[in-house]
Amino acid sequence: MTICTFAETAKIIGYKSRSTLYKLKKDGWLDDYLVKFAGRDHLYLKPRGKPKLATHIMEIIQWRPNNHIRDQKNYLD
Repeated sequence: MTICTFAETAKIIGYKSRSTLYKLKKDGWLDDYLVKFAGRDHLYLKPRGKPKLATHIMEIIQWRPNNHIRDQKNYLD
């Protein structure tokens, strides 16, 4: 299981900022991927028994041709 901060996750997925991840968290879409570590929220990238975080995000966001996540083939495999 890989655990990253919101900033690290945004960089890995290809977002310019972490604001999209915070909005998804606020709306409750990332509840299964959240973990508290050292008093701060972090995200599981590849939790056991659940789809990878990037796959989960691709399923819930609106599809756009310039979406950065779809270009992360190595991450999605």
